[in-house]
Amino acid sequence: MHRHRRRAHRGRGRAGAGDLPRRRRRWRRVHRGHRDPARGPVPGALRRHPRRRRVRLRRPNRRLAQDTDGVDVVFAGGNRRRFDLVVGADGLHSELRAMVFGPHERFLRHLGQVLAFCSVPNEFGLDRWLLEYQDQESGRSALLRPIQDATRAMAMFYFASADFDVDHRDVAAQKVLLRNRMTGLGWLTPDILTHLDDTPDFYLDQVAQVVMDRWSSGRVGLLGDAAFSSSPMSGQGTGLALVGAYLLAGELAAAGWDPNAGFARYEARMRSFVEANQEIGRLNARSRAVPGPDAEPRPDFAGEWFTELVGRAINGVELPDYAGVPDSAAPAGSPVTSSAKP
Repeated sequence: MHRHRRRAHRGRGRAGAGDLPRRRRRWRRVHRGHRDPARGPVPGALRRHPRRRRVRLRRPNRRLAQDTDGVDVVFAGGNRRRFDLVVGADGLHSELRAMVFGPHERFLRHLGQVLAFCSVPNEFGLDRWLLEYQDQESGRSALLRPIQDATRAMAMFYFASADFDVDHRDVAAQKVLLRNRMTGLGWLTPDILTHLDDTPDFYLDQVAQVVMDRWSSGRVGLLGDAAFSSSPMSGQGTGLALVGAYLLAGELAAAGWDPNAGFARYEARMRSFVEANQEIGRLNARSRAVPGPDAEPRPDFAGEWFTELVGRAINGVELPDYAGVPDSAAPAGSPVTSSAKP
């Protein structure tokens, strides 16, 4: 069984370190109180633009039909509205993507892992440390990290799974699956799982990517995980969504809100940036794969190729100013440039 320990800073940890097997600890320091950035750059930009003020958020669609001049939407409640553009940012299992582009199975790429997380009472003395307990032979791991509320902690679980057939909306079945797969893992895992039925924010889903040839169709576009999920294994899901939101809003404004031109330039700016981050996600998933005769060899991250890939994943897109977006000053239709290499 592979065991390792990593420490990120000097000094002694205060996260119950003395209760853990010395050779089974991985330590990292994280910023206490870290929060994901607020979502919604595209709607914000659209609201502020003087010619486009009708924006509706988080309203599930029942039916959608578009023509050359607009999009007719029938919402789940029965209301009907017509819009100039519709943008779907509804996640990995995007209903809008399925309605317009086709079934989920066409675009989802399962990476052989399942991820779960939930908040639990911080009864573990966790303070500024992220603790990870790994069993690489079974492809399982359990993690604890601090959150802004010091009385609670975020628990995370990974386990290997060649396929995934649990409905992403069936929380009860997901909890049964998690308990079954975590049986016998040890460490603090049993204590964490005792809070599973009381947690207010349980989440479990496959680690997957969304791979599409195009992110728009007529007057309908996709953004974030709905269009190009890189999976949690990339560490860039939020970054991709925010960068994509800025570029989508900017390119639509620069194109005078012409969907064909705006969506095309948005995709041109984002594509290589997305692909680099998706490659990192796939490589990281391979590095956690269960050893075996049929398993792919784990990647060697020591080469220059990986340094170059990381550079493209971090800096591989340029964020121009846009004349049609508040606080921007560049002329509309500025040329597409990128530091990403093909």
